[in-house]
Amino acid sequence: MQRSPNHRNDTLTIVMSVTIVLGMAVALVLIFLWRSYPATMTQNGAYHLAVALCPPFFLVGVVSAMTESTLAVVLTAGTIVVANGSLYAGLAALVYWAWSIWGGHSNS
Repeated sequence: MQRSPNHRNDTLTIVMSVTIVLGMAVALVLIFLWRSYPATMTQNGAYHLAVALCPPFFLVGVVSAMTESTLAVVLTAGTIVVANGSLYAGLAALVYWAWSIWGGHSNS
């Protein structure tokens, strides 16, 4: 079976799509946990783990310090979701680029 000339671009598109969705899913789970268990998610261990998995989650500390309005929560949650999706996709693009340059060459 012959590969299409755009095979590399097809693979990149799939990798980017999957990692964007994965990043957004991680952010949504963390936001749900934050809204359900605010005291637990803003404590030291849980907060540091959440920021390690989703670096934009540090914005929760800013919103928690202010009076919580619905608009502030919605804007912050949207920012965290989009930022984490973009961060995961950027990291995947970097790994894909490095893999295409230094490894994984197939001659078929």
